[in-house]
Parts: sequence; structure tokens; C-alpha cells
Amino acid sequence: MVRDARAWLVAALLAMPLMTLAGLAQPWLVGKAIDGPIRAALAGLPEALPWTLGTVAAAYLAAVLVEYGARSLQLYGLQKLGFLGLHRLRRQVYRHVLGQGGRFFDTRATGTLLSRTTSDVEAVGEVLTFGIVGIVGDALDIAAMLWVMVALDARLTGVSLLLAPLVIGVVSLFRRQLRKYSGDIRRTMGAASGYFQEAMAGARVVQLHGRQQATVEEYKALNYKYLDAYRVSNWYDASLYAVMDGVAALCVALLIWYGGGRALLPAGDPDAVTVGLLVAFIGYIQRLFVPVRELSGKVATIERALAALERIFGLLDANEAVPSGHHAPAEVRGDVQLSHVHFSYDGKTEVLHDVSLAVGRGQVLALVGPTGSGKSTVAKLLTRMYAGPTDAIRLDGVPVEQWSAAALRRAIGVVQQDVVLFSGTLRENVDLGRGSTDPQLVQALRDACLGEVLDRLGGLDGRLGEGGGSLSAGERQLLSIARILAANPAVVVLDEATASVDSQTEALVQDAIERVLQGRTAVVVAHRLSTVRRADQIAVLRHGQLVEIGNHEQLLEKGGLYAELVAAGERQGKLD
Repeated sequence: MVRDARAWLVAALLAMPLMTLAGLAQPWLVGKAIDGPIRAALAGLPEALPWTLGTVAAAYLAAVLVEYGARSLQLYGLQKLGFLGLHRLRRQVYRHVLGQGGRFFDTRATGTLLSRTTSDVEAVGEVLTFGIVGIVGDALDIAAMLWVMVALDARLTGVSLLLAPLVIGVVSLFRRQLRKYSGDIRRTMGAASGYFQEAMAGARVVQLHGRQQATVEEYKALNYKYLDAYRVSNWYDASLYAVMDGVAALCVALLIWYGGGRALLPAGDPDAVTVGLLVAFIGYIQRLFVPVRELSGKVATIERALAALERIFGLLDANEAVPSGHHAPAEVRGDVQLSHVHFSYDGKTEVLHDVSLAVGRGQVLALVGPTGSGKSTVAKLLTRMYAGPTDAIRLDGVPVEQWSAAALRRAIGVVQQDVVLFSGTLRENVDLGRGSTDPQLVQALRDACLGEVLDRLGGLDGRLGEGGGSLSAGERQLLSIARILAANPAVVVLDEATASVDSQTEALVQDAIERVLQGRTAVVVAHRLSTVRRADQIAVLRHGQLVEIGNHEQLLEKGGLYAELVAAGERQGKLD
């Protein structure tokens, strides 16, 4: 994660000892000033070289400038390091999620995935920016100050640290509580984000069914759970800072009580300490609790990050990606074959049972049957959205699991009933990053009967609203067909492409589909009777089993399930 910021990491690490040394010098210089030129001036003695008041002041100013310069370099380097690491982590999570198969998305809410890639990654970014390296710096400051304090006076150091066990106990207790509530924060945030995303995606359904107030109340309850977890976590975080400040004040009080008594002893007494040394110790104690307090604050940050990391690693460990092969031919004929296919989504109930089908290049295979008979599952297995049985599904004689994912996506185009459009230009929504030329895209749109839309939007640079809100349902369906025409695959899967359009729009869709089918192998999952009449083969499925196969006339003559579906659906033109 930090390869691109290695130089800044080195700079931040090198700045640490410099910053620590400059910080250590400041209380020591104050003590030197008190015991040297200030004490001499009070006694009426001349200043002794080299520690004149001007020299000490200049040295103190230099130490402050060095400390702040080194701190600035360290903070900038750590921020550079953290943001680059954050960028890499977010890309890794995003790439991992997009590489998963259909089973992965069946069991996870979109809002939860969104929470993983935003708030959870941000929490980890806090640690990358200031956490780990900052802890090393704080630990270095604490160790260096303790070493200097012991070297100056071990007994004063011992008195100063009488309350150290209290500090350790408080930090340990608060750390455990922060870890617990940080996990609660992440879980409740994910639940609230998921609910919000689903409510926004189904806003029209919520409005049509009059559930606005109920939805608001449910979202409010989820947010209160998040707020309660965050409130308790903040209480522990703030209390930790307050306890650290209180302990620091107690340590200074102990030091004044004990060190002040020793400072009043006669100068020749072996237990006596100078006022300058006592002031320097007070300065060291006050500075000592700065990294201790920062360290305790970073504990809260790290606990939040650890809770987030658990969720991120849980996401990254959940690898349900469909394996990709290496077969990537230069030319695809389009021969599709299914041999004794068995498939189950949950590993228990089979949705396809011993299904065998074959469709040659340029032919049309229609899949019909009652709802839930397994029609769309065949399409999903052919396109490798789910991993099917080994060697059971072949394209041009090669099992689809041996095809590279990219080559298979180029070879097979899919037109779905539920069309997903993205906020952006018409060009971006049709091309989808394939690199088609503008003339190709314009021709694809016109062949898909979208010439009027192209003109209405002012050309390929015309922008679509979110989710294609500026287009009708039929126009969105036609745009999905334009995508296929622009991609020019050898095999086309039409998954109920006309199921949700009216009769007038269906005529346009059928016209566009005719252009799609020219010279291509097609697997058509259809409810509309008009869609399947011209198919070379019609496969009739029921309860995941192939019960009939033939063309329209042959199946009508048999008088079986297909004939029943046709008879029952002729009045509405549907086959279910």
C-alpha cells in the first residue's frame, strides 16, 4: 500500500528522532537558564559563558523551530502515506466486490457493501495517516523523555511515575470498551446505510404505498442505534483524555511537593536539587503526558480501525468469484451446448435437473415455461454469473469455465428485463468503456430505433438522468439493445427483454431484436408469445426439467405443456 509514498515514509521516520531531540532540549534549556544566567543575575554575579541568557534563548528558539519543522514534515509525510494507502485499499475492495459472482450479491445488501468501501475504509485511513507511525513517534518521545529524566534524577522520576499503574489500568479498560463500541458503530452504520440505499432505490414504491412516515421512523430507529453506540464511544474517548489530564496534574502536584522540599535543602546537601532542575522536570512531565494522551487518543482510533478492518477483511476473505479460464479465441462461431446440467443455488434444492440443450450458429433457442421453471438460470449459467457444473455447458465445444471472463463477456451479450443505466452521457451508457467509435455508436442507436432519442438529447454527449430517468421504460430497453449492437457479440441472451413494455413499444423492441438476431446465435428467455414464434427451437421447462422441445408448430401438435401455455396466454400474449 505504501510503495508510491516510500520516500515520504522515510522522511517521516527520519523526522521523528529530530523532533524528539528538539522537544527534549526545551525543558533542559529552561532549567539551564534558571540555574545559570537567571540565578547569577539574582545573586548579582556576571553571566558565565557560554550559557548567557541570550545564548539560551537563541538555542531554545532554534529547538522550537526544529521541532515544528520536523513535525510538519512528519505530518505531511504521514498524510501522503495514509491517503495513498487509503486509495489503494478502496480500489482493492472495489475491485474485489466487482469481481464476485451472482451468489455473493444474493446474500449481501448493497448498503452494507457501500459502508465497507466508504466509512470502514475511512476508519482504516485514519490509522494509515496518523496511527501506526504516530504511535511509534509517541513511544519514542516517551522512552527518550524517561531516559533523560532518569539520567537527571532517578528519585524525581520515580515520584513522577507513581501514578503510572493507574494510567495503564485506565487505558486498558477504556481500550476494551472502545473496541466493543467501535464494532457496534460499524454494524449500526452499515444497517442504516443499507436501509437508506434500499429506501432511495424504491422511493416510488414507498410513496405509492404511503409508507413515507413509516420508512422515516424505521430509518430514525436505525440512526438512534448508531447514535447511541457513537455517544457511548465518544464518552469513553473524552473520558480517557480527561483522565490523562487529571493524572498529569496529579503528577505535577506530587513533583512540586517532593521536589520543592528537596529544592529548599541547603546547596551542599546531597539530596538537594536546583530550582532549574525542578522546573525542567515539571516541563518534562507536562510534555510526557502529551504523547501519553495522544497515544491514548490513537488507541481509540486504532480500535475503530480494528473494528473496521475486521469487516473489511471479512469482505475480502469472502471470495465467491466465479473462476476464470484462459481460453480467448480470435473468432467465435456461437455454438452453444448444455449436457445434463444440474444446478442448485443453495446446494439443496435443484432449480435445473438434467437439462440438455443445443443451439447452432445463427439459430434461435427460446426458453419458455411457468415462473420459477429455471429459464433465467440457464442464461445465468451460460454467461458465468454463477459457476455451473464442470464440462456441462460449452461454447464452440469449449467448456465455459475454460474461457477467460473477458473473452466470454465479449462473446455473449445480454439484454435484461431490468435495464441498469448510469448517470452520464448517452455515449458512456452505450459504449460502456469498450472503445467503440462514434459512428458505430450512432449506428447502433439508430438500429435500436433510438434515433429520436439521439436527436432529442442533442447527440452522444447528451446526458441521462440518474438511472436513465429521462427515458421511458421502452427507451431504456431499446438502449440495452443498442449496447449489444455496438458490442457485436456472437451470442445474444435475451432475458425477458419485452416483458415490461407496452404493445406499441414492443413493436419497436421486436424490430430492434430482429436486427440483433441477424447472424447471431440467440438464447431467448421469453414470456411474450410473439417473441418465441419464430424460434428455431423452443425448450419448455417445468420445475427445472426439460419437458418438451421443438418448434412452435411441432409443440402445438403435441398438445402438451406448451400448447396449454399458448392456449391460456393467447389473450394476453404471455406464456406463463
